[in-house]
Amino acid sequence: MKNSPALLILIAISSETAVFSFVKNPVVLIIIPLITVSSACYLFRTGAKNTLFAAFTIIILTAFCSLRIASVLLSPPPDTAKAEFSGVVTMTGAFGRGQVLTVQSEEGNFLVRRPIGEIYELGETLSLRGWIRPFSNLNNSGNNSGFDEERFWRSKGVIAELVAVDVKREASDELNLHSLRQFIHDKFKSKPETLRGYLNAMWTGLRDKELDARHRRWGTSHLLAVSGFHVGLIAIVTGFIFYSLRFHACIHGFILSFIIWTYIFISGAAPSAVRAALMFQAGVLSAIIGRRVHAVNSVAVAACLMLLYSPFLFWNVGWRLSVIAALTITAISGLLLNKKSKLRAWFIIPPAVYLTTYPVASSVFESVPAVGIVLNFIAVPFFSFAFPLISIVALSGIGILQNITDAGLRLYGHIADLFARFVPWHIPYSTFLSMFCVLFFYWLIYSALREVK
Repeated sequence: MKNSPALLILIAISSETAVFSFVKNPVVLIIIPLITVSSACYLFRTGAKNTLFAAFTIIILTAFCSLRIASVLLSPPPDTAKAEFSGVVTMTGAFGRGQVLTVQSEEGNFLVRRPIGEIYELGETLSLRGWIRPFSNLNNSGNNSGFDEERFWRSKGVIAELVAVDVKREASDELNLHSLRQFIHDKFKSKPETLRGYLNAMWTGLRDKELDARHRRWGTSHLLAVSGFHVGLIAIVTGFIFYSLRFHACIHGFILSFIIWTYIFISGAAPSAVRAALMFQAGVLSAIIGRRVHAVNSVAVAACLMLLYSPFLFWNVGWRLSVIAALTITAISGLLLNKKSKLRAWFIIPPAVYLTTYPVASSVFESVPAVGIVLNFIAVPFFSFAFPLISIVALSGIGILQNITDAGLRLYGHIADLFARFVPWHIPYSTFLSMFCVLFFYWLIYSALREVK
């Protein structure tokens, strides 16, 4: 309990957010996490000194967190009203039969629907005139598909839809992170197709549809989403470069933090990447002050901070999968690495992550490819080497090296397709199997917490 207090708080506020679909009473919403965290404190009680004080502190922190989350979830949607303002395009993409933009303005982030033929670039400034329509109005307009549009877009930071009647481009020379993403994306256009797809996924967060579909078929789509895997690679490479310079720990930590956060925002600030960056930041701070960080607790701290900032992140699939996978990896690492079983940990982690993320992945995508269990043993080490290599090759600008690297990536694709042919089955969503996976996940966390001294 003392070593991973944030995990107990995370469990409590997650329970509050989960029941929000059925409970709208603010008092009940606050009572539920308090009951949950009190039960968890009792379950993980120890005979150590000051246990009662630690439990009381956790309960008080949970109360403050639950108040914040309840106030955001229960806040009324913006009123339907006419609006006219300027904003920066932060995302473009196909959605339904048209395309959507997310526009960042002083009034907040808004969703704007546009015809599929219009072309917009990240970072460009638009002058918009129309009227604001809350998502709650959309969900009450006969949508029987089960898709909750409000939660989907609110989990991406969008507060409402702007039904635009007039859209004009504004001339602006102001540089922003979104225009920088667009600039990097445009620079990659001259690269070979497969190489370009991986470069865009890693450095801009923009995925090629065909490449994304192939990785979904292989069960390795998480490698295209900017996540802890990419953040870890950036941290290792930059840490290795600056290690030889022998900077003071504070300066070293500041430089690494600046590089990591710059990469996060340039690549689109995906929830999984932000979670990993917050964990990295906790590690840097602990190294500076000379304190040990428990990995499970650092995952929970990052997840709690993100939920406090935006409770609707709970319904973001990327955030959920990222947190579950990170907790699984850190729990297994704590259990096995403490016993010097590094080889066992390597063979256990991929199938364990597959199991613990199955309930979320299968419920969203209807099924998960079985080949992913096998292919992740190859894909993770391959791309640990490939991603830094393709970045260096792209930066070199040497055409023949880029063509050779592209051929190597295509060869990997053929090998992955071969595995998919040998293991063609998909595992559909199953309530019984999901319950088993959830119980396995909680048993894993329970064992890891009991193991920590």
